[in-house]
Amino acid sequence: MGKQLLFALVWLCALVAGATAQTLTISTNNTPLDRQALQDLSKEAFRRIGAEVKLVSLPSERSLHSANQGEVDGEGLRVPGLSSQYPNLVQVPERFIGISFVAFAKDATIRLDQGWESLKPHRVAFINGWKMFEASASGAKVVNKVDKPEQMFLMLDGGRIDLALYTRADGVALARTMGLSAVAPLAPALKDVDMYLYLHKRHEALVPKLAQALREMKADGSYNRILSFSRTD
Repeated sequence: MGKQLLFALVWLCALVAGATAQTLTISTNNTPLDRQALQDLSKEAFRRIGAEVKLVSLPSERSLHSANQGEVDGEGLRVPGLSSQYPNLVQVPERFIGISFVAFAKDATIRLDQGWESLKPHRVAFINGWKMFEASASGAKVVNKVDKPEQMFLMLDGGRIDLALYTRADGVALARTMGLSAVAPLAPALKDVDMYLYLHKRHEALVPKLAQALREMKADGSYNRILSFSRTD
């Protein structure tokens, strides 16, 4: 009888612990492949620290402001160093994924050997709220900010812009889906960037735990296994 009671108590404690697991809501405006990587990697990393994660999709600028104001628990994936601009956000210091930011064009003769400086003679478009492009591509001849990547790819196909700035893997997939066979990424990449998760400062105690969980996932091979199913680039 004593063993049965002990088993019942252990089972009840497990149910209570599962029912009260902390769930953090993370807002994102990532591209589909990168969003999937964020979802899958975060699910395992949060599980390892005894928490759960839920993703919500918001427009890029709104996503950052909502996280900074504490309306959601965090934001990702983003370039490093945004805490100076959004002081309520704390960067989890372990890299989530790397992303190649590139320019897509119909004219394959356009050269980007000078990096961001190469954009100056061209009409470009990128998604409103993408901080790296806002900081580095503002010197282009004409700058268009759009809400959805499909908009700028149609602008590119229609000759209204010269370059659409986006991520390589998702841009290739999008051009294929839209049937834009003449649209292709130019080389070299404008920048290869490590991307990070940010948490609102009320969850600052979780930051080192998440960083450690990610490091352990990379060490035990689960990181690469998860990422191989999430991304194709």
